[in-house]
Amino acid sequence: MKRLPHAPGGLAILGLGLCSPVGLTARMTQVEWAAAASRFRFSQVVDGARRPVIASALTLLEPQLSRTERMAAMAVTALGECLRTGHAEKAEQLPLVLSLPEPDSGAPVQEAALLQALRDAAGSVRLEVPSSGLWTEGRAGFFSALAQATEFLRSRRYSRVVVGAVDSMCDASSLRHLSRKNRIQGPTQRDGIIPGEGAGFFLLASAAALDVRGPKPRGWVVAHTLAEERHHFHQEEPNLADGLTEAFRELRLNPMLGGRRVDEILSCQTGESFWAREFQWASLRNASLMPEPLVVRLTAEAMGDAGASAGALGVGLALHQVGRLEPTHGQAARVLVYGCSDTGRVGACVIEGAK
Repeated sequence: MKRLPHAPGGLAILGLGLCSPVGLTARMTQVEWAAAASRFRFSQVVDGARRPVIASALTLLEPQLSRTERMAAMAVTALGECLRTGHAEKAEQLPLVLSLPEPDSGAPVQEAALLQALRDAAGSVRLEVPSSGLWTEGRAGFFSALAQATEFLRSRRYSRVVVGAVDSMCDASSLRHLSRKNRIQGPTQRDGIIPGEGAGFFLLASAAALDVRGPKPRGWVVAHTLAEERHHFHQEEPNLADGLTEAFRELRLNPMLGGRRVDEILSCQTGESFWAREFQWASLRNASLMPEPLVVRLTAEAMGDAGASAGALGVGLALHQVGRLEPTHGQAARVLVYGCSDTGRVGACVIEGAK
């Protein structure tokens, strides 16, 4: 097998599919997000003061759909695009590693129904969901799924893996749940979230196993890491950003990055002050990894809090950003994407553009 020249190592992104409130495809989502488009609208749900709750919802989906139904519709759309762009072969068996909502983030999710919808949508491609293939860690879940996919590829049992994430907090039941918890931004909660939704899927392969005759990578996951935050959002002790600091430190010292700064930061967080303070402390402790000047963007700017799908959406948007940024000393641009769950899981990765 003739291997691809100039591969930076890590994971090659061969296929990509996104579905979000701002676009039904990866390209549409990327362009609309870059143009600062948004779909923030008043929902049909009202809060305790009888005011409509604001959300970032895909308006093509009927408001009465359940959380599982909304997730399935978006996931099927994104998976289909991922398999097409990745040139998945007929009868090919692919493992699926999937990030799903955190417990108590909204209405219950019917996992079996969701997985069956994905298998049906895959058509002749046979999707296999291993016992370790489902992760319920909110915004950090996609990074855990990425780590699990890496282990599958290292085992050489599989040559390619599908990694995905999907969530919705825009169904009526989830909106009422978040409103009761006073979590939604509004007149009584200035430091809250705007509930969102979305789905993202990627077809990945190990850089070492790529064949030059195969599909050209769209980009690379050069490095990724996981950490744990003891003083997380759902407890009362002050958050000292230990988890995010550790995640950034692991990336900063990773030999795959060669000591380079990243060119931009893309956060999967919500814009709440808790997460802003956390990033401030963690970034100052890892200043040599941070871009100069410091550029930080949020997926929530256009799509609200996309929950478990935020990591996948962030990586998809990063692939667009690395294509727009100027190369550094002739080297492809890099974007650091990170996400933190409300219960303490932290994940991060560095995306590099394809030359």
